[in-house]
Amino acid sequence: MPEPGRTVLRVGAYSVGSAMLERLLRHHPQRVRALFRDWDGDLAGLPIDRLARLWAVRQAAFRALAAPPRIAGRWTEIEVRCPGDGPCTLLFHGEVARYAAQVLRGDVQLSVTTTGGITTAFALLTRTATPPDAPTEEPT
Repeated sequence: MPEPGRTVLRVGAYSVGSAMLERLLRHHPQRVRALFRDWDGDLAGLPIDRLARLWAVRQAAFRALAAPPRIAGRWTEIEVRCPGDGPCTLLFHGEVARYAAQVLRGDVQLSVTTTGGITTAFALLTRTATPPDAPTEEPT
């Protein structure tokens, strides 16, 4: 849920199964590694549920941004920081940062759950709600 006084602009959601990721890592380790170039650790040593969490958060953020394909293909330009089981944060880089600056007029709130081997992430783009009697900005 967004904080009081905030309006939800867009919601992005993504689910990924641990079993599917394990198969991908087993059969296509180089391709999976390429998607996580920004991860400085060894993917082989990364618990599968943590990898699923990083994957789901990143995809949910792309969907919430409503990123076009030329942006959504730039995986490594969204850095996901999820310390342990704590809250995740996003850092945008490069073309994704420029795109986000155009469409993001507030904050991104993240929620991640894992149940039965399925990790689901939600990204909510929010902004401070304007009171009904507040003057609106006229386009120039």
